[in-house]
Amino acid sequence: MEDKRIKAFFEQQTRAILGRSATQPGGFRAYFAEREPKDNEILGLLAISVMMSGDFPLRSRYASPIEALAALSKSARAELCRQFRSELKACLRQMGHA
Repeated sequence: MEDKRIKAFFEQQTRAILGRSATQPGGFRAYFAEREPKDNEILGLLAISVMMSGDFPLRSRYASPIEALAALSKSARAELCRQFRSELKACLRQMGHA
């Protein structure tokens, strides 16, 4: 059950991050236009983005977004990364990069 809650939060963050990056032509989306992100890059980007936003509703249970991501099962982290890549590819197609 906890995996679902954490994963749902970071899935929402994925959409928010990719949405914000549309206005940043030199941002990470441009960097990933030429290469597929590794799992550790995706997880790091999610953790840092959440820390910088200050919006972390799981704080009562986890000290940081990194700790919450680490609490996910290996399969849940892999699924989160697959979803990020899928949404990134869709965004890149929309922008004409792929």
